[in-house]
Amino acid sequence: MAGAQLPDVNALLQGFRAVEPGVEVKVFRSGTGEVVAKVRAELEAGNPQPDLIWVVGEGLFRELSAKGLLHRIPPSFPGLPPQYVYEGGKYYEVRLLHNILAVNTKVLPKEAWPKLWQDLTKPAFRDRVVMADPNYSGPALVALGTLAKRFGFGYFEALKANGLKVEASNPVLQQKLARGEYALALTNDYGVRQEIAKGAPLAIVYPKDGLIFAPTPIGIPTWSKNPALAQRFLAFLLSPRGQATFAELGYMPVMPDAPKPAGVPANLVSLRGEEASPEVLERFNALMGLRR
Repeated sequence: MAGAQLPDVNALLQGFRAVEPGVEVKVFRSGTGEVVAKVRAELEAGNPQPDLIWVVGEGLFRELSAKGLLHRIPPSFPGLPPQYVYEGGKYYEVRLLHNILAVNTKVLPKEAWPKLWQDLTKPAFRDRVVMADPNYSGPALVALGTLAKRFGFGYFEALKANGLKVEASNPVLQQKLARGEYALALTNDYGVRQEIAKGAPLAIVYPKDGLIFAPTPIGIPTWSKNPALAQRFLAFLLSPRGQATFAELGYMPVMPDAPKPAGVPANLVSLRGEEASPEVLERFNALMGLRR
């Protein structure tokens, strides 16, 4: 499982156990890169383990689908918009995760906040911008792929020249942003909302040219030993209680009538993101001096 912090996963599991008493759920939680690598290694060894997979990005699910390794769950969730049902029900979206810009309000006054993604390359933000490592972070991999496709890889070369920093993960950089070690971050929305709820001096900037939607699908592989129970967990996540829990944790729910996190504007411009290709990731690693 990736794309959700362990305390958030535990909150969802607590809600699930309330409707499924006595159920024991074991979770492997890490960054998307590590979760995907683990699943692939288990498949190669002929001993895949998870009953349910939940990661950022569609790449792994497309691989599994092409090999016939995903259960199809007929769409039967009232109110779920059809764009969140993938390949006829082989995997689903259960909450919405976006890449946004976050600022430390004590370090960067409001009049100096960026308005567009390309603003990050301006001299005013030299040595003040950070993002997560796309080798580990699924949202960062989606941001890399989407922005490189939209503006060309030169966009990241300009960010590097302007002093872009890379941290291991979004939670790490969000905490450093809250402490004032950075002024501005390209990061995920829910984590910033959680830091704000704790009293951190942060604010979310929704770029006028579109925040980046990072797909975070969930699906049941054909090797699952408990497919019926896994399907009930999926149904819980899409239930009113599950959707309300997402909102309480700072996530945008997928159900249109579900409550939204506090402070989310009514009308947002959203771009559907896509993961960076291996070639783009390799170029980024070389540019930033990252391991691979």
